[in-house]
Amino acid sequence: MKIFLFLASRRGYAVLKKLIAANAQIAGVLCLIEDPHEPQYHLKISALAQEHAIPLFNSAAVKPSGYADLIAQIKPDIAFAIGWRYLINKAAYSIPAKGTLIIHDALLPKYRGFAPMNWAIINGEKETGVTLFHIADGVDSGPIIDQLSTPIHIEDTAQTVDERIIQLYEEIIIKNLPVLQSGTGEGVPQDETQASYTCKRTPRDGAINWQNTAMQIYNLVRGLTHPFPGAHTFLNGKKILVWQAQLPTRQEHYVGNIPGRIIGKREGMIEVLTGAGVLCLKRLQLEGEEEKDAAEIAVSVKDTLE
Repeated sequence: MKIFLFLASRRGYAVLKKLIAANAQIAGVLCLIEDPHEPQYHLKISALAQEHAIPLFNSAAVKPSGYADLIAQIKPDIAFAIGWRYLINKAAYSIPAKGTLIIHDALLPKYRGFAPMNWAIINGEKETGVTLFHIADGVDSGPIIDQLSTPIHIEDTAQTVDERIIQLYEEIIIKNLPVLQSGTGEGVPQDETQASYTCKRTPRDGAINWQNTAMQIYNLVRGLTHPFPGAHTFLNGKKILVWQAQLPTRQEHYVGNIPGRIIGKREGMIEVLTGAGVLCLKRLQLEGEEEKDAAEIAVSVKDTLE
């Protein structure tokens, strides 16, 4: 079965390695070239494709309007889009006889759209996963081939969940190749009554609202930590990235409460009042400085984070 791949990000690189290891017949790779501020996975994807003599194309040379011509030229039996962010129109995705499929970082039909893994952590979900499905004109709305799930533990962060998600990407595509090759992988229609959506996130969306509860802010911090842009706050006009936070073992009840007010340091962490409860800040990065333990940062009980 000849496979064509639209690849981007660490997910695309991981899937390419897995398919090569499985001796899959990869007929071509279209590699996304990231923006300068993003991790440059196109370099790894390109090097791996060239090492294995896989026909390689890139998003700088092949625009969305040219996808159909490229796929028609390659003549794959099936195509996969992994980490891809550009629209693949029907003229292109309908060419492979066995379909064009996507892997999405959520248990569809819930969390269709952007940054679903981050949103799931931010929203305090207890579970997420990946879905392998046929592309369709609607947003992440095509028939589902398979799903794999993973729990989100209270101590999990975007980094730990991301590691498990990548493993699920590798597992779900290899698991389903025989089904797709046999032509029995038509998929199950999604239940539109259960659909939910997420919007695109930008770095400024990581601003902490100290009026929120300690749990809500904790979820925001762990949902945006490395390798993502991070949650942030301000002290005396200076931006501070909050890379790690922790909920106290026991919440003390404050009846005199100013959200954002620093109440001191304990066990090397800065304790901050929120709209409901105390949050302990553990790893911080002041604007223009290196990331460090909160204990190394000078603060006062007169200070209020904004």
